[in-house]
Parts: sequence; structure tokens; C-alpha cells
Amino acid sequence: MTRGSIQSSSLACILCFILCLMGLSKVPTAKMGLIYGILGMLALILGYWLDNTYTFQDGTWVILAAMAPGITVVFASALSVPMTCLPELVGVSNGLGGLATALEGVGLYLDPQSRLFVRG
Repeated sequence: MTRGSIQSSSLACILCFILCLMGLSKVPTAKMGLIYGILGMLALILGYWLDNTYTFQDGTWVILAAMAPGITVVFASALSVPMTCLPELVGVSNGLGGLATALEGVGLYLDPQSRLFVRG
């Protein structure tokens, strides 16, 4: 992918995020808002995942292998949790995302090969 396609992917994500927030503001359009949110995140993840600047050699498959268990657990729990418990599910998912980010930061800090978090 080229740099322009990464920017296009980011622009599509931002646009979908805005449409998601607009859709989630009213009950009749909430389902479409969720769909826009899902499409925006997919566009962003795929845009960066397919770019060789951000992933090295077999890195794309490592990212997919790391995401698969989390996607499976969250998808299964989202189907089994009643609608009234969704705020708690979102809180737990966000907490686990924060934990993953913290662990990645610790790993980059401890890695002697990382240079100010810049690749190359």
C-alpha cells in the first residue's frame, strides 16, 4: 500500500466514526451507527495491516494471530450478554484494551532494539 492509501483508510475511519456517533445518538438509527463504527475500525485496521511500513515480514500474520483470541472471546460474550449488561461488557473490553496497550508499552520499553518507538 502507498502512503495515500493509508491516509484514505484513516479518512474513511474518521468519517465512519462521525457517522457512528450520529447514528448512536438516536434509538432508531443505533444499529446503523454500530455498523458504521465496525466498518470504520475495519478500514483502519486493514489499512495499517496491509502497509509494509507498519508491519515487517511475517508481522501481518502475527498481528492476526494475536487478535483472533480477543475477537473470539468478545464476539462470544457479546452474543451471550443481555442488552441491559452491555455497559459492563464495554467497560471490561476497554479495560482489557488498556491492559494490552500497557503491556505493549512495557515490552517496547524493555526491548533493547527499539529506538524511540521508530521503525527502521
